[in-house]
Amino acid sequence: METLALPPQPTQRKKLWHIEGCYKCALIGTCLSRAELRKLSRERQFAAEPGLDDYQLHAHFIKISDQDDTQAKALGKYLEKKYRSAAKKYLKAETDQAIKALWDEDLAEGRVDSAWWGILTHPQASLEIVAKVYGALHMLGHDYAVNAHKDRSLIASLRAKTDMLEEVVGSERQFFRQEKKQLREDIFELHRKLAHGANLAKENEGLREKIAALDQRFRDVEDQRREENNQQLIAELRQNNNGLYGRIDELTEELDLIKRQFSQAVARLQELEQLRGRLERHESEQTREIASLEGMLFQHIAKEQDPCLQCADQNTDNCPGPNLCGKTVLYVGGLHKMVPHYRQLVEQFGGRFLHHDGGKEASRNLLPKLMSTADAVLCPIDCVSHDACNCVKKMCKRYQKPFVLMRSSGLSSLARGLNQIIQ
Repeated sequence: METLALPPQPTQRKKLWHIEGCYKCALIGTCLSRAELRKLSRERQFAAEPGLDDYQLHAHFIKISDQDDTQAKALGKYLEKKYRSAAKKYLKAETDQAIKALWDEDLAEGRVDSAWWGILTHPQASLEIVAKVYGALHMLGHDYAVNAHKDRSLIASLRAKTDMLEEVVGSERQFFRQEKKQLREDIFELHRKLAHGANLAKENEGLREKIAALDQRFRDVEDQRREENNQQLIAELRQNNNGLYGRIDELTEELDLIKRQFSQAVARLQELEQLRGRLERHESEQTREIASLEGMLFQHIAKEQDPCLQCADQNTDNCPGPNLCGKTVLYVGGLHKMVPHYRQLVEQFGGRFLHHDGGKEASRNLLPKLMSTADAVLCPIDCVSHDACNCVKKMCKRYQKPFVLMRSSGLSSLARGLNQIIQ
């Protein structure tokens, strides 16, 4: 009995023009960003008319993808190169279940565009699995449109609250410094008065000794009262003795006044110490709140997908990215524990991150080398040595490189400094 052999399953991935037309809009919109479309439109082989807006460029490339010509082949070659690794991974899946498992994994990791390309060009993907993935992709577009405005509003609110708390902390810190300075001046004055009081007490003791000696002399004179020549001396001694007693009374009153002033100053010092403790606790609470808000801001920024991560021209001269476009940013100073967060924020803005501690003598010789490779320099005034800050400022002026002096080492100040570099 003769048996019929089943036709072999195709092993070559689909070409761009072989993909079903109903999926071309989702393919171009997901796999090519607006910046990529704008860049490709400037190439002569795609023959895009000048002055087209983003939607018209989108429609132009959908039309190219429907044709089997040199333009479609060039566009297909660009997408093949961009998603080469994803296509190889999906080509190993031979069933719809395996393709669905890879899709779920990429969706959880945010690799929607590469997964969509791998499924549409898969030679063995069924119409059912393609339609199911298209439906999920369609709903993701709705979710992004709804949540985008809410996310921007939340970020703006968090940044405004962070700036307000930083201003409050700065004002209270200035008030505390003024109170502390006044307290030191009061303590110095009290020590001066105490020293003067000690001198008065010493003088008083000397006067008492003199009085005792005069009393003894007076008794000796009294023994010689019968002698007329001693009458005048006795009168003089009595007069002198009365003057000394008056001086003792004056010194005693002055010493009592100084003691009362010292007691009042000690009480005032205790009040200021209590106030300082409250201010320090309040400052600590506000510092923790600012750190918490910065953490929330950083987590939210980390969740946003950076379009530069999927760009083939990232960190190159042809980079069309919206932010730092691959620029190298040197951060001088700052907190050591915040360096990973500084790096992640700079990379989220599409730049390369370099760091110098700005304070250690051994590493100061590295500053010129780092400055030669940096495109811009940022420096927080609250966490860097004065010498390093002046050195960086002079070198930036000499080499005509952007230099941003930030008022704090927090993430919000870094984000504001990066925005100044971008603008």
